[in-house]
Amino acid sequence: MARIGYVQAMTTSNEEQAFNEALCARVHMLRNERGWTSEQMAIALGVPPDRYRKYEYRSPLPGYLIERFAVIVGVDISYVLTGKATPARGKAQDLAKKRA
Repeated sequence: MARIGYVQAMTTSNEEQAFNEALCARVHMLRNERGWTSEQMAIALGVPPDRYRKYEYRSPLPGYLIERFAVIVGVDISYVLTGKATPARGKAQDLAKKRA
């Protein structure tokens, strides 16, 4: 029984590692798409450049910086976290909301 718990813990750790690596890669990609250097992004986020570089290569961006980063690069927070675009709302939904 204890062995199953160990396997589950390892799976969670692997999933967490995969998430962290994907998040770091997305942060790096989004900064590059913006055309900024890592130093420019560090200044915009208010962190030292060496700490920001860590967010692209070793450790995920901390929660308190995710919203600011998303605004700077012009994407939704959900895209920063998941890499998946938020579904666009249709004009019919917008019209219905205005009428309500």
